[in-house]
Amino acid sequence: MSTREEYIQMLKEARSRIPVLVTSGERFVPPRAVIAIEGRQTHIVNFKEIATALNRDPKMIARFLSKELGSPYFLTEGDRKLVLSRRIDPKQVENRLDKFIKMYVICSHCGRPDTTIVKVKKAWILRCQACGAETPIPKL
Repeated sequence: MSTREEYIQMLKEARSRIPVLVTSGERFVPPRAVIAIEGRQTHIVNFKEIATALNRDPKMIARFLSKELGSPYFLTEGDRKLVLSRRIDPKQVENRLDKFIKMYVICSHCGRPDTTIVKVKKAWILRCQACGAETPIPKL
């Protein structure tokens, strides 16, 4: 066998050992909310972890969820846990959290989560660090 044929044979052998799906290609997967209903309250137990992953102020996320779900809230020490003052279906909480991510985290142009929120005069802008797009967003 010539070196080219040997190389092609080794390449075929190596490719046959690679799994069909190596990764999903999605690098941004926010943590799922761990929701516990205690009495008449709904607790998001891993709230600080979610806020850190989204790179957003926990108070901003809490205000959004409070308005969307129609429930007063309070944050426990160190913003570790969000407590909504009424029973709410966990699916509703997850849906509103996904809505927050689409509106205030993901860039509408390139779909990347590498964004920051800046205030320009009286407008709030979602500025993408990846593609440089600037998109106006509703004020919270």
